[in-house]
Amino acid sequence: MSPSIARPVLEWFRDLVGAGRPDRGLGLAFVSHNRGRLAAATGGIAMAVLVMFVELGLLQAILGSQSALAGLIDGDLVIMNSARTNLHEWTRIARIRLAEAAAVRGVANAMGVYESGMLLRNPPERRVHRIIAFAMDGQTQPLKVGDPDTVRRALSRPNAVLFDRLSRDIYGPISLGRTIELDGRSFNVAGFARIGPDIVMDGAVVLSDGAWLSADPNAQPVMGVLRLAPGAKLEDVRARLKVAMPPDVAVMTPREIYWREVGFTFRSVPIGIIFGAGVATGAFIGAIICYQILFNEVVDLKKELSTLRAMGFGPGFFRRLILEEAYLLAAGGFLIGLLAALITYRFLAGATGLAMQMHAGAALFVAVATGAMTHLGGLFAARHLGSFEPAELY
Repeated sequence: MSPSIARPVLEWFRDLVGAGRPDRGLGLAFVSHNRGRLAAATGGIAMAVLVMFVELGLLQAILGSQSALAGLIDGDLVIMNSARTNLHEWTRIARIRLAEAAAVRGVANAMGVYESGMLLRNPPERRVHRIIAFAMDGQTQPLKVGDPDTVRRALSRPNAVLFDRLSRDIYGPISLGRTIELDGRSFNVAGFARIGPDIVMDGAVVLSDGAWLSADPNAQPVMGVLRLAPGAKLEDVRARLKVAMPPDVAVMTPREIYWREVGFTFRSVPIGIIFGAGVATGAFIGAIICYQILFNEVVDLKKELSTLRAMGFGPGFFRRLILEEAYLLAAGGFLIGLLAALITYRFLAGATGLAMQMHAGAALFVAVATGAMTHLGGLFAARHLGSFEPAELY
């Protein structure tokens, strides 16, 4: 940072914290003289912070879980039916498209991924639950569902299946070596995968494509994952694939699929509006709480503030004093709200199976929103200082 920019920033910070001023620490003294009110104010702002964190966390968890499959794709390009608008729609492509794609210059390998819903029955359980089943070649592994060696060994065994250990607990206890039924066929749990549920599916299993095709020799894949040859340029290969493939086949990168999935979730379900309204409500509540607390503080300290005015302190001093109190409340409320959010995230992750994680971007956003809402509340509270007159002391 250049000196011309650093100097005003440093002066602004010194002015904010009161460094070098005779009234340094006065805001802290004012805001902490009533411990009960301080606790109530900090708790109220912390609750508003928690509301914003939970709303943002749920939004990120839903978007992340809905697009998680795109992050599991282990390849450079993907071919799929152009009518497949999202990853939870199983519009398929003809299996011959894999061979056609593999014949394109620059493509080293074309791997099929099969997907469908199955009915899982765990023998100790009487009920049958729907589960999402994926099938792939265990040697090439177009999806990153676990340790490659473990996946390779497990899927090389006949009638073996990998159970997603992140699945919701509705399927009952699933242990290594247990026999389960999928659409009436018996499979042995040979290992575990890591895929994770979302708002559509509760759990998943992974089979070998051999087991999949033995049950349905005419099965068609939902997508083909392509790995490029060393030195091949992605855009050049993509252009050649578009020429070689029929118009009903889309050619995309895993990253493009990820962002398309995020966009589809936003468009199909108004979650942006729902959770955005929740964040705005939390900020509004926080601003009202901050205003109410600081207003009461101003009323209670009317004589003290009028005395300071009689001593010659101007409007700028009083505004700075109130805003200093507001920022102190914001800092305390944010830290408590952040701690509460981390605990709440862990609880919600266990209850829903969604990946509730604290992201630096969300924390920064909530910190800025907390500062803004307390600043706004402080400004409104400071407006009442103009009605105080030194003559009221007598």
